[in-house]
Amino acid sequence: MKKRICILLMICSMICGAMGCGSKAPEEPKKDTEQAEEASAPEGKKTLTLAYIDGSGEEKAEDGWIWQMAMNTYEKWDKKDEVELELVPYIGTESDYFTKMALDLSDKSTAPDIFYEDSFRITVDSAAGYLAPLDEFLPKWDTWADGSMIEACKEAAAGMDGSIYGIPLATDSRGIWANKSILEQAGLSADWKPATWEELLEGCRQIKERCPDVIPLWYTCEENSEGTSMNTFEMVLYGTPDHLFDEETGKWNIRSQAMLDSLNFFKTTVKEGLTGSVSEITNTPNALNYAGEYMRSGKLAMVLTSTAVPNAFFQPGASFEWEGWDEELALIPMPTQKGDLGGSVTMSGGYTWSVSQSCEEKELAFEFITAMMDNKEEIVSYMLKCGQLPTVDVSEAANYQELSGRPFAEQSMELLENAQYRPHHEKYSEISTYLSQMANSVVCGAEPEEALETYSQAVISIVGEEGTQSLAE
Repeated sequence: MKKRICILLMICSMICGAMGCGSKAPEEPKKDTEQAEEASAPEGKKTLTLAYIDGSGEEKAEDGWIWQMAMNTYEKWDKKDEVELELVPYIGTESDYFTKMALDLSDKSTAPDIFYEDSFRITVDSAAGYLAPLDEFLPKWDTWADGSMIEACKEAAAGMDGSIYGIPLATDSRGIWANKSILEQAGLSADWKPATWEELLEGCRQIKERCPDVIPLWYTCEENSEGTSMNTFEMVLYGTPDHLFDEETGKWNIRSQAMLDSLNFFKTTVKEGLTGSVSEITNTPNALNYAGEYMRSGKLAMVLTSTAVPNAFFQPGASFEWEGWDEELALIPMPTQKGDLGGSVTMSGGYTWSVSQSCEEKELAFEFITAMMDNKEEIVSYMLKCGQLPTVDVSEAANYQELSGRPFAEQSMELLENAQYRPHHEKYSEISTYLSQMANSVVCGAEPEEALETYSQAVISIVGEEGTQSLAE
């Protein structure tokens, strides 16, 4: 069967900052260069469209990670002769993808049947009526109930109403990647693990003093970016007792001392020259690409990001191919503010497969999703390429040893023991925009107190005074 692929090229270049799948991004924005062709399924066949963000680069559509997983599953699917599968990869930034999908999902004529959905979008998209609940189909899939899927990932796929709106595909953890040689040159041991924020900052100061040509610590702080919210700010904030949302009171925390302390952490890194140039760490979409090149060339000591990044950036054939990177780098847990609360913190997220409410063949779409999830060899191949972690047990896959032997696989999983998750609230997506703006403004020179107040007022405008609590009172 002819494999049809509908390619929609969005502006900008691809970088999965929230999930950590890196790719080389072109410097100039891209215009639509290829439009989806109108095509109907052969007579007597049903059609399923599957949309996703392609992290493998715009020149590799048919070699892309998800393309291979979907088509290799489709070729073996027992309903292949009854169904025509159309793939719709989007090339662009994560935020562009979210915007594009929201537009497509709002119109039945453009909504895909199946699509790749960031778990933090589940609550807002389900509340908007874009997603089909999958509860009635779940009992037909053994994997959901037999304990082979990570429970926290299943919970992340639930909407505010408790229904399940996605099948989790991948998850990840976050930490500090460090160049061991630079740590040793600075008088820190190769296995150095700071216990508090202050110990981390002191280590940065020591690196700056003894290795003046090296950037001590990198993080991305792009404006209006979920990557900034999750990979950067929340990785610091969630090392304190106060988080963004109080699950017990059901209110959003504002004017929090913990938030102010977190902002001051970033202010310190900029003020003391412990991080990269503001123009580069805030650059969309290249902030993480700069880190990849600087780390590879020995000009960067540490970067706070997803554990998926090195595998995606440095492996053979990747954007910043680096032979021996796994011997040169160490994975350091992000310390909590005072060394308490378990000693370290990681934010965890992930992508799911969701079904559009506009899909006319919802059960069929669910069956194809589970066929992909049950194709364990393809799941492993996908994880090997993008660097993420599987949500299901893949230990019986023929290629499992490749995954279990992947550099830092065990350490990445261990970080999940202290994992924190973004607020499971339909307003998080909107509030996150202001969260990233707050962090970005401080890095760009705003005073933390002013930035926090601006954020607090924005949250009030979204959920009302009654939906917030000021922890400064």
